[in-house]
Amino acid sequence: MTKSTKATADAGDVFRPPPGPAPVLVVDDEPAGVATTAGRLADAGCPTAVEGDGDAALGLVRAELMRLVLTELYIPCVEGACLVTALKQERARLPRLRVLAYTRHTAAADDAWALAAGCDGVLHKPASAGALEREVRRLDGADAVEPRSSHNRSRP
Repeated sequence: MTKSTKATADAGDVFRPPPGPAPVLVVDDEPAGVATTAGRLADAGCPTAVEGDGDAALGLVRAELMRLVLTELYIPCVEGACLVTALKQERARLPRLRVLAYTRHTAAADDAWALAAGCDGVLHKPASAGALEREVRRLDGADAVEPRSSHNRSRP
């Protein structure tokens, strides 16, 4: 089992990702949500890093330490209305960056906002461990993805 790591962007405490695939950055301002999500991903063999602060998460992305960010929708960030909109601006420099909104907000309007703001997918909490793993695997390392939400996803 892979352990999750508390990631920070402080100059004195630089996060170093483990060797192998880039970790999935889990961003949520609720500690219980971070622990549950990171635990599910670790159980699936996905290396994870966690952050509860939008600015610190943005710093990790800008340092090119992350390729996939799994975030609650409305995480505050100094630059832009929230982390999701700030990450969209990073896409020109980091075209392989993928963003999955993993959110408790289940309204179709929230999904539409997330996709318009630049998310590659929207998954609603609580999703099964299998659904979370499938969506992460769909996005991780993909050169191009078709954005989709739980509201428009066909179920197998």
